[in-house]
Amino acid sequence: MSAVDYGPRRPAEPHYPVTRRQREALLWIARGHTLAAAGREMGVTDNGVNALLRLAYRKLGARSAAHAVALAMARGLITAADIAEPPHGRESAAGAREAPEPHASPQRPPSGHTATRTAPTTTTPKETAA
Repeated sequence: MSAVDYGPRRPAEPHYPVTRRQREALLWIARGHTLAAAGREMGVTDNGVNALLRLAYRKLGARSAAHAVALAMARGLITAADIAEPPHGRESAAGAREAPEPHASPQRPPSGHTATRTAPTTTTPKETAA
């Protein structure tokens, strides 16, 4: 029996670079945030963060979040200093990093169903003035 040739192997280095948003998602995950927390900070949904991470995993050749962070650090895409500070803080006049302003959470419209019951109002007969 002869060996089967499946063609050239996948290159070790990714062909496409990781985008800025994919790197930002990796940084939030490297800091230990959940998908929901990363999404709130980035202004996208959980599914949006998940999609960014999946693309980053594919580009890096990673199998998990920890593996992707390790590969990104090994390739110099992120550093330990990046993980220690917020990805989009702003510089103050003194040059120190300030935390980004929190995003306002959208207000939900009333659903029409209320979980609390209100007590019925009772009326008392009016006293007549003499």
